[in-house]
Amino acid sequence: MSESLRKAVFLDRDGVLNVDLGYTYKSSDLKLVPSMVDGLKILAQSGYALVMITNQSGVARGLFTLAHVEDFHKELLRQIRLEIPGFDFDAVMICPHHPEGAVPEFSIDCQCRKPGIQLVTDAQKILSLDLSKSWLVGDKSSDVDCALNAGMRAIQVTRGGKQYSQSKKAFALVPTLLDAAGIIINNSL
Repeated sequence: MSESLRKAVFLDRDGVLNVDLGYTYKSSDLKLVPSMVDGLKILAQSGYALVMITNQSGVARGLFTLAHVEDFHKELLRQIRLEIPGFDFDAVMICPHHPEGAVPEFSIDCQCRKPGIQLVTDAQKILSLDLSKSWLVGDKSSDVDCALNAGMRAIQVTRGGKQYSQSKKAFALVPTLLDAAGIIINNSL
């Protein structure tokens, strides 16, 4: 791989950045995961591209719209910027699909829904990323599988709201993004 390619950390949204309440889309329900901002600070200072990657099947299910998702992301950024002025993600990748959805245009079996890797490869092209030096931090086994399918390392966090089964394939299982950031920095390629 070329030296000009960047390394990245892909960050699942619900359960890693904000507390996962299940189909969380209302800005009034947004609660940051404790110590998440400290983890973001470490990663932002380390030179990694930071990509938020999220499955939002509630759009396909008719529970909320893409406009709700965008509004939620604006509020998430606003709250992060209270502690990290000027912070932004290098990219935000969203899959609004689900094969059993109620909204026809989003009710498809796609390649972007994790563990599919289309969101990752799209970000790779946009940002010139070296996936072999990149990580994905998520709270579900589908996040871990997505990372491995794309040739990245995965860290699963366990204290972001809902509790999901722990993957035996993750590089590490840790409580929060702050813990994950320490591992990423100490195991950088």
